[in-house]
Amino acid sequence: MVLTAGLLFVVSSTPLFRFSPFESHLVNRLLNYQLSALPVAGLALLLTYAFAGRLRLAYLNLNRTGEMRPLLGRSGGGRWEADGWSLALVMMLIVGVATFLQMLPAGFTFHWAYVALVVPFAAMNAFTEEAVFRLPYVTMGDNDTGSRVYGLAMGSLVFGVFHFWGVAPNGLVGALMSAFLGFVLAKSVQETKGFFWAFSIHFVLNLAGMLFILNRTP
Repeated sequence: MVLTAGLLFVVSSTPLFRFSPFESHLVNRLLNYQLSALPVAGLALLLTYAFAGRLRLAYLNLNRTGEMRPLLGRSGGGRWEADGWSLALVMMLIVGVATFLQMLPAGFTFHWAYVALVVPFAAMNAFTEEAVFRLPYVTMGDNDTGSRVYGLAMGSLVFGVFHFWGVAPNGLVGALMSAFLGFVLAKSVQETKGFFWAFSIHFVLNLAGMLFILNRTP
């Protein structure tokens, strides 16, 4: 699965598509990357189905209910169905501010077409990265071990390392932020036995980040 995640680097530098419908080179590059990354997500799901023999893709559902277990102890952490959107809002503000500050030196030139692309790009990216970085590790951890540790550790560590070289936020700060995000999203899959919050929170965070990334002044 780590090697599968590495394919995202391959399609980032050598995308499967070469569409150029927009004036912005960055937007065209991100379009071709997002389209090229979808087959990688499909491969990750196929491998999860093949190797997680008991669970297969059981967690690929929209269940949104479950207890938010604290790091220490077994109860007292809230409920996903009651607190998930509040958590998403707080994290969206943090990611939005971090991305804005990183992109600020180049400035922004907002274009209606690029603003409109924020939603589909955010959705594709959220689905791809959750299918590659989160669902496989949590599913295989729950399928093959009796511990929460594997899914939480791998869903956090691999995600953080790969985002060191991401678009924004990147570098050490971006890697640490992404690792923490990966931990929270892996936790959501474990505790709800579903994909809803991992995708939804990731999507909301992408909305904030993509708005500034797509409209950065060339």
